Amino acid sequence: MEQKEKNQLLEKIQGKPDLEAFVSEVLRQPEYITELFAIIKADPGSAKFYCEKAIRIVSERKPECIYPYFVEVAELIESPNSFIKWGAITTLSNLAAVDTENKFASVYEKYFSLIEADAMVTAANVIGNAWKIILSKPEYEQDITKRMLRIPQNTYLYKGEPSPECRNILCGHAIDCFDKYFELAHDKNGILAFASAQTHNSRKQVAKKATAFLKKHMQQINV
Repeated sequence: MEQKEKNQLLEKIQGKPDLEAFVSEVLRQPEYITELFAIIKADPGSAKFYCEKAIRIVSERKPECIYPYFVEVAELIESPNSFIKWGAITTLSNLAAVDTENKFASVYEKYFSLIEADAMVTAANVIGNAWKIILSKPEYEQDITKRMLRIPQNTYLYKGEPSPECRNILCGHAIDCFDKYFELAHDKNGILAFASAQTHNSRKQVAKKATAFLKKHMQQINV
């Protein structure tokens, strides 16, 4: 894009146009995507958040448009800005479906180590999107499952202090994720044991979720 076009695009984004309409425009003109990443890196204002949202939505609807920028997305999971980091976590999970060059292998450890991140929302974004990666790359299922089964032993912080409630919430997210791929899981008994333990979770929503999960999936196990 010419500099004049770049300036016009930035001005447009700063005006926060209707996101759905803008995403449709990006899908028609994918050359915009390069500039969206440039804005995320360079813009100190709110335009970067708009760009991140647009990229994330495009990755959901047409991941092959974002896949050529895999490295750029992967870099953003180390962003000091939490909102950019969280968006990148979701976008990477969407790209797994079109990862014909197995680029995800280069960021796998960095990505899934975030399950143990101090910040609950960071871990929640990885846990909540893990099923997409498992369905696209089942070879990772056993390791991902092991990491999620360890969540009750992990420490998550709230205002700098260990928070059992944050851990409870993440156990609920893990159950939601397990539900998406249970039939593919190798350690079904381990997952059921995890869910069984959560029926006593002090957070009522998690306990209820665990009970429903067991009712749904217990019949798949020969006992």
